[in-house]
Amino acid sequence: MKKLAIGIDIGGTRTKLGLVDLKKGEVLEMLISPTETKDSAKFLEIINSGIDQLKVVAQKEQSPILEVGFGVTGFVFDDGMVDSTYGFLEFMEDYPLSEFIQEYSSLPCRADNDARVVALGEALYGIGKGQNRVLVLTLGTGLGLGFIANGKFETSLPYAHMGGHISVGYTDFKCYCGKEGCLEALVSATGIVDSAKRQGWEQKYPNLELNVQTIFKAEQEGNEHAKQIVAEFQGCLKTGIDNYINLFAMNKNLYVRNMMQKILNAPKQTK
Repeated sequence: MKKLAIGIDIGGTRTKLGLVDLKKGEVLEMLISPTETKDSAKFLEIINSGIDQLKVVAQKEQSPILEVGFGVTGFVFDDGMVDSTYGFLEFMEDYPLSEFIQEYSSLPCRADNDARVVALGEALYGIGKGQNRVLVLTLGTGLGLGFIANGKFETSLPYAHMGGHISVGYTDFKCYCGKEGCLEALVSATGIVDSAKRQGWEQKYPNLELNVQTIFKAEQEGNEHAKQIVAEFQGCLKTGIDNYINLFAMNKNLYVRNMMQKILNAPKQTK
């Protein structure tokens, strides 16, 4: 008998529900629908309908569904309460997502930051399987960060969900968070398109739709303007990854203890 779970990813464009064999990490069935961003009732209707469909598949497999898991952008508390998605899902502010799904489906439900969930999947079933420390960046509309140590989240809460806002240099424009030089503002899909706009892409190529796919295709075809944009993206991403490696490669608790001990043991200075 298989042990099954339902995994749900709330993406910028699409919502994906998968019935997963937990032992193999294999997706047995996938349902995809447009993401409902404005109406809570419609959102829950789509999710609940998908869960019902996957329950039917599980019955055919003659295996139980153990729980439901969500990946959601933003900060998610231990009890599955979504603090905020920063306007991405207009209704999801202080939103008891796990409670709503548990009430309807009669299944345990967990929710966590989407980048953390991706990192856990990579550590358990993907390219990070068998590795002690796995750091994952998700690049899309924004930038997500997930870190797994010994097959588990390093912390119970997604404190690093704003990790895309480390500074990688000076910029003459501000990120949506209000700071300058944020990595997310430079390497996300939104950031790449904004960079192209600042460099006059729309005026130079009025017949080309401005999106990341167009820019990278033009770069592969030898467009010098696109080459410059992609090179800047690669440089910023490399700097960001180098910083993340320095941050996450150390045992932070041990490091802090050692530093505090040195400070406490340092000889007092007198004037």
